[in-house]
Amino acid sequence: MLSDDDQKLAKILFGLLKNATSQAVVKEFLRTKGIPVSAQNWDDLYEKRIEPALKDKKLALKDLRDLLQQVEEFGKQHSFLFQCTEERAIGLLSPARIASIAAAEGLSGLFTHPLDLEMPDEATIVDIRLYRPDPQKTPVSLTIKVVESRDINRLSAVETDPATGELIRRYATTKKRAVNIVHLDHTGLLEFRIASQDNQAKKYSELLWVLKNKVRKFLPDDGFAEVSLSPAKNKILRERDNLSQEIRYSNSTARNEFGAQMQITSASVDENLSSDEGSMSALDRFLERDGEVTGANIYVKLPDSDPPRELRLLISGERNEFAVTVACSAGEYEYVRGKVIAFNT
Repeated sequence: MLSDDDQKLAKILFGLLKNATSQAVVKEFLRTKGIPVSAQNWDDLYEKRIEPALKDKKLALKDLRDLLQQVEEFGKQHSFLFQCTEERAIGLLSPARIASIAAAEGLSGLFTHPLDLEMPDEATIVDIRLYRPDPQKTPVSLTIKVVESRDINRLSAVETDPATGELIRRYATTKKRAVNIVHLDHTGLLEFRIASQDNQAKKYSELLWVLKNKVRKFLPDDGFAEVSLSPAKNKILRERDNLSQEIRYSNSTARNEFGAQMQITSASVDENLSSDEGSMSALDRFLERDGEVTGANIYVKLPDSDPPRELRLLISGERNEFAVTVACSAGEYEYVRGKVIAFNT
């Protein structure tokens, strides 16, 4: 039997899953555990499938939390890349160092019991994970999860004031859980992944500053440099023919030596801009003398996907920023991020 606390936690985790993903994803996960999945709706799925499986120990609370990590930590994010030396990264990843800081901040419990907060009053560190496949060696990565609540404004009505004739727009405000991830790899690559905004009330560079400040005791700024993604933007354009099996080109912006700007967009989201020789030639000519590509909107083709799938990738904004605009699995995200890094070398 589940204790009262475990029942409450199970419902919280299920509620977070419900808001983060689809029934199809949860059902596929249950199938891997040998649990029946037939259900008419979300409530049915919990009451008839998940709760009994938890009571019979066919499913553990950790399984639900692991699934939540998979579905809410990847995709629909703007990522910012920084780099330090491998030596500095290994020093920052020292388990004793991380444990000492966590203890001083009252966060030691997060190593084993993440906080399952739906809508925290302020941005809150809810999970700290050191990945250490070999207990005798330094961890290979550190992941810090920060959850916040955001106000979402959606237009609910448009009215005309009969007295003044003025047009009045009314908005409904709701709150949404936003998940941000900070990840340091032992090679020195540091990534800040910021949940995409429904209403872009702030610049992502502002949100980055807030997130960096939240984790600064664990990951101080000194020793890290921005990873400029200009080489990736230029390679995607100039080697577009060689990359045609890996990506589909949709949009590009550029600036020449005089500061003039140019933007070329495909006729539809299904078209490949690379096949438009006239537009591509015009862009090549525009960039001939010390020009640079300032932004690229492409679709990365996922290997071994049936039916074939693509993920939209934006490399624009700040010099070290890219965005995966749709939800995806951990493996799909890692593949796309790997492409960004490969294009940049």
